[in-house]
Amino acid sequence: MCAEIPLILVFSFPGPPLIALGDTEFEAPVRKKMSAPAISIPTGNSTLKNVGFTKLVKRDHGVYENVTATGSEHCYMKAGDPTSMPHLDKKIGD
Repeated sequence: MCAEIPLILVFSFPGPPLIALGDTEFEAPVRKKMSAPAISIPTGNSTLKNVGFTKLVKRDHGVYENVTATGSEHCYMKAGDPTSMPHLDKKIGD
């Protein structure tokens, strides 16, 4: 059985501080603040479409499929063809 031994790390920085410390002493101890991990939840194409996002998936060189196309939008966007661009003006307001 292993005994629990506290681990203490000491770091030192040569020279004066590079930023103003305010009222904090230069050699004052610091503590790491623990925070919850970032959680990523997969979002489906229909959810993106419902909230107004456009998702383009590369299918070929210069060809992207608009998997969130609505109404009169083209399903494929081709490089150099401005008529195949998604209708961002209808999705983005002032």
